[in-house]
Amino acid sequence: MVGSASLAGCLGRLGETDEAETDGNTPDEETATETETEVTYDIDTLEFEKLWAADLPDDEGRISLEDYQATADGETAYLGTESELTALSLADGTEQWALSLDTPLDGVTVDDDGLYTLQEKTVQALDPDTGESRWSTTADKLLYTSYVTTADDHVAAGGGNRTVVVFEKASGQQTARLPAAPNSQARGWNGGFVVADSSEVAAYDPDGTAKWTADASASWLAPVAGSTVVGGGRGSFVGVDLDSGTQAWTTGVDGELENPMTAGTDDTAFVYPGPFDGDTFYALDTATGELRWEESVDSDLAFPPVVLESGVVIHDGSRGRAYEHTTGTEIDFTHEGGYQYGATGSGRTAVIYDSRAAAVRL
Repeated sequence: MVGSASLAGCLGRLGETDEAETDGNTPDEETATETETEVTYDIDTLEFEKLWAADLPDDEGRISLEDYQATADGETAYLGTESELTALSLADGTEQWALSLDTPLDGVTVDDDGLYTLQEKTVQALDPDTGESRWSTTADKLLYTSYVTTADDHVAAGGGNRTVVVFEKASGQQTARLPAAPNSQARGWNGGFVVADSSEVAAYDPDGTAKWTADASASWLAPVAGSTVVGGGRGSFVGVDLDSGTQAWTTGVDGELENPMTAGTDDTAFVYPGPFDGDTFYALDTATGELRWEESVDSDLAFPPVVLESGVVIHDGSRGRAYEHTTGTEIDFTHEGGYQYGATGSGRTAVIYDSRAAAVRL
């Protein structure tokens, strides 16, 4: 995934994280070192720029936010509606391919190894460039599923039946079933997955072996940020230190926050309220649990937060608004986003959509 050095691998791909890769050299062995410089932006000069618009299938009937599943990499936005998964160029909106869906997507995610989808009980690996299937498998224990996520060599899917099922990326072979809270989302970490199960947070190897279990009350997890994973539910946030497997902090907040939409950078977790969760958007320091900032929002028919290099874009009533990651300073707003249900992004480009997709650069 792409982004500046200050952002986590979840940029534009809600619910994902990349693990750091090294060449095995120690600092003394390296003959040349490239220093990564944190990219900063002057928010006084930032504003939304409309890039392009494209039509998508206009599905008739009920409106369900769950049908609008989307992800993006550095070149392409993959937008799911009730009837189609469409790949559009981030640069100009050109359609790369479209895949008809017999049933709506429950989840879609992309990483350097491929594009992965979930439909009811079926997990599928697709070629991101063509949409062609690499493998497809059905897990008989997946019911009311709601997401798909990846780690280094494995992909996991899970949801409402308290089960996360893990598969090999290369073959689709099932390797494990992990226990999880009904609304929790497994998060990739250290080649395996971290999962919340109401009264505890646990880390597992891809074969289902438990690495550690932390006594922490959480029914959901935000993306991994640095060495911390943030979870919550029932009026509180909790941070779990991934290195030690222990609870690091707890922060009380208003609202139940039973099923929020989440995103994050290397040091900040963003939590957007789900239905009946209240009307406050939170940005937390993942190391300390301190509330960096919060914002009142209209969470009805809301798209998920999109973390860009230049700011975080959230739904607020009839507009999409962008805020600076750590201070919450408002940068700009766009009329794109009013009563639109899906969103994704990468780099400095966000794509917001329902039956029409619009891309804006920040």
